[in-house]
Amino acid sequence: MNSNELIAHLNRLENWLEESKSRYHLLPLRMGGYLLLIITLLFSNLLAVIRWPVVSLKRLFTGKASQANEQIDSNRVNEVNAQQLEQAMKSPGPVLIDFWAEWCGPCIMMNTPLKKLAASNEINCAIVKVDTVKHKKLADEYNVKGLPTLLLVKDGEELKRYAGALSYHELKEFVNQ
Repeated sequence: MNSNELIAHLNRLENWLEESKSRYHLLPLRMGGYLLLIITLLFSNLLAVIRWPVVSLKRLFTGKASQANEQIDSNRVNEVNAQQLEQAMKSPGPVLIDFWAEWCGPCIMMNTPLKKLAASNEINCAIVKVDTVKHKKLADEYNVKGLPTLLLVKDGEELKRYAGALSYHELKEFVNQ
């Protein structure tokens, strides 16, 4: 099972748990579902925390520091700073902003769906990532409370917001609605 399928299954489980709140006879199943979500979250964050220093050391020794590009490319995921985000927000089309951190497991899981969506011709928007560790003021400015947080913005106005990981198909649906 790849990460897209895992995210989709977990999101369906989360939706089912929300819908079945009033069905008391399903309480044992609901408790098992919550336990599965908690274990998955803990495991993904543990992997991300283990990965974080390894990736940082790799960048340090290979000299490949993650630097934001000057130009926003519509066919890839762009890591941006405050000035570049402001420039992207002035573009005529919609912009998908991913607030993330390297230590966040669900944020790392979102990398593949975001890259796949950016490379496809199925959306008409720029995709940018804001590292909340490097740009805490931006996260505060956009009222980001959890990671990952996705914002769909057009003409400087927030259209949609979602906190949590999405599969490729859910992400495509989020952008195209």
